[in-house]
Amino acid sequence: MPNGAVSMAIRSSAGTGVIVSLVVFILISIFLLVMTILFYSGQTTQMEAAQKAEAAREEYASKRDRNSEQFQTIEAAAKKNRQSVLGYMMEEQNALKTYVAGNPDESMENIQRRFSSLGVDSTIYNSFKDSSRKVSDTQNELDSLRQQAQSLQAERDRLTADVESASRARDTLLAAESKQIEKYRTATDEHLSQIADVREKMEMSTDKLRDRYSDTITELENEVDALRQEKVVLKSRVEDLEGRINKTRIKPNDPDTLVDGNIIDIAGSNDQVYLDRGRRDQVVLGMTFEVYDDAAQIRPSSDGDFPRGKASLQVIKVGDNTSTAKITRSTVGRPVVRNDVIANAIYDPKYKFRFLVHGQYDIDGDGYPSEEEAAYLRSQIENWGGVVVRSDTLPGDLDFLVLGVEPMDPVRPPQDASMLVQQDYIRKKTIYHDYQELYDQARNAQIPILNANRLHILTGGTDL
Repeated sequence: MPNGAVSMAIRSSAGTGVIVSLVVFILISIFLLVMTILFYSGQTTQMEAAQKAEAAREEYASKRDRNSEQFQTIEAAAKKNRQSVLGYMMEEQNALKTYVAGNPDESMENIQRRFSSLGVDSTIYNSFKDSSRKVSDTQNELDSLRQQAQSLQAERDRLTADVESASRARDTLLAAESKQIEKYRTATDEHLSQIADVREKMEMSTDKLRDRYSDTITELENEVDALRQEKVVLKSRVEDLEGRINKTRIKPNDPDTLVDGNIIDIAGSNDQVYLDRGRRDQVVLGMTFEVYDDAAQIRPSSDGDFPRGKASLQVIKVGDNTSTAKITRSTVGRPVVRNDVIANAIYDPKYKFRFLVHGQYDIDGDGYPSEEEAAYLRSQIENWGGVVVRSDTLPGDLDFLVLGVEPMDPVRPPQDASMLVQQDYIRKKTIYHDYQELYDQARNAQIPILNANRLHILTGGTDL
C-alpha cells in the first residue's frame, strides 16, 4: 500500500476513535445529569414529606411539649401499654370523663356546666372536700342534737315516772281518805259527839293561832313602815349628797349646750374659716364642729332632738392657739360669718366629758346595728378627748349616756318551747331590761341622753 494511503487510513482510524470516545463521554455525561436530576428530585420530595410530617407532628405536640417531663412520662406509659401517645391520652381522657360524668362522650363544657349547676365554683376535689367537711360538721351537730334529745328524753322519762308515782300516792291517799270518811258516815252518835268536841277544840286553837299571827302581822307591818320611813330619810340624804357633789363637779347643768369656740375670721376662698381653739385647747386634726349663730340655738326640742346648725366644719390644720377648718356642709342663705359659735358634744377645751356608750349602733345607716359600730363610736369619743366609761351601771360622775338602737321587748315563748328558744328569750329580755333601766336611771339623775343621731349632729358630722 502506498505510504499516502496508509497515513490516510491511520488518520481515519484515529478520527473514528475520537468520535466514539466523544460519544461515550457525552452519553456518560447525559446519564450522570439524568441521575443527578433524579437524585435531587427524590431528595426534594423526601424533604417536603419530612416537612409535612414535622408540621403534622407539631399540630399534635410542639417540640417544647415533646421535650417536657410530663410528655416523656406519658410517652413512657404509652410504650409500656404498647399504645400510641394519642391513643393512650384518649383512653385516659375517656376513663376520666367516665369517672367524673359517667359518659366518655361527654364534652368538658357540658361537664363544667353540670357541676356549675351543682354549686361547684372551683375544682371538683376542693368542692367535694368542702362538702365532706360540711357533712362532717352537720353530722357532729346532729350527734350533739341527738345527745340533747336523749338527755331530754331521759328527763322526760324521769318526770313521767315521778308523775306516775305521785298519781299512785294520790290514789292511795284518796282510798285511805274514802275509808276514813266511810267510818265517819257509819259512826254512832257518840262518835259524832266526840267529833263535835274535837271540832270545838280545833276552832278554839284556830282562834288562838289567828290572834297570835294577827299580832305578828301587825308587828311586821309596823316594821315595814319603819323601813319605808328609813328609806325616805336615806333617799333624802342621798339627794343631799348628790347635790353637794354636783356643786363641786366642774360641770354645768346641761353640758351639751356649751359653746366650744368661735369663728374669728373667714378665709378668702369662703370655704375655710379660722377658729379660736388650737393644740393648747386639745383640738386635734380631723375634729368636726357644728356652727350656730349663737348659743341660744343649741337647745333640744320637746322630743329631745337637737337642731342642725347652719354649717358643719372639719379641722384641717392645727396651730397652738388657732385652727383652720374647711366647711363640709352649708345652708343656702345662711353664710358662716365672724363670731359664729361652734359646738362639739364630745369636746371641751378644759374638761374631759365622761360618756357611757351602751347598746348596738347603726353608724353607716345600713339598717343593721352592730357592736363593731359601737366600738367605732367609743374610739371616736376617745380620739376627740372624751372619756369612755365601761360599766353596766350608771356611775355618779357621768356626763352623757349615749344609747344605741332601742331593742325590742321580746314576746314570752310558750311553756313547751325548746331550751334554746327559752335561753334566747332570756338573753333578749336581759338586753331590753338593761337598756330601759339605764334610760330610767339617767332621766332620774338628769343626765343628758344622746342617741347616735343626736351625737352625730352635735359633733358636726355629715356622713350619716
